[in-house]
Amino acid sequence: MKFKRIYIWYSIPVFLILIWILFVFMPLSTMIKSKEKELASLKNEQASLDAKINALLQQKNQRDKTTGLLKEYISDIPVIEHLPDYIKGIIKGSNKYGVAIINFNSTLSSIDNVSKSMLLMPAFDVTIKGRFMDISNFLERITDYRAYRAIKKAELFYNEKEYPILTGKFVIEFKSLRRLPGLEVK
Repeated sequence: MKFKRIYIWYSIPVFLILIWILFVFMPLSTMIKSKEKELASLKNEQASLDAKINALLQQKNQRDKTTGLLKEYISDIPVIEHLPDYIKGIIKGSNKYGVAIINFNSTLSSIDNVSKSMLLMPAFDVTIKGRFMDISNFLERITDYRAYRAIKKAELFYNEKEYPILTGKFVIEFKSLRRLPGLEVK
């Protein structure tokens, strides 16, 4: 009998441990594992969403930067109505380089452009008098303007009576906006 008592006393705790494992520990363990899997999937989803948000923010910053550069670029290119004032500024600036602009006429066919483009490319016949280096410095300075597009034709002449002074005839093409574009940032 004594032997049976020992089995009973040892079997009761083992039985209680087995019941606790089967009815408490196992269900809690499976529930915890499922919650861990759910948490891991939520963390992956959150990381994915964070990456997408960062990509969208970078795109927005790039768009804002591009819009700012475009506005700056457009602000340096005159609208066709303001092109005469722009040309007057170039003519006044020519005195700094020691050249005299004798003639600055537009080529009408270049302004009467029928394309639907926002940019026009008016060409001007320009006659300049000055020393060779002064003329080249002046033309190089014109190329720094954003409204400058190209020198289509260039000829230099000299008169033996005025030798150090040369006369240059150039066809210079500029960029001009047909109208000011509306740049709204959404």
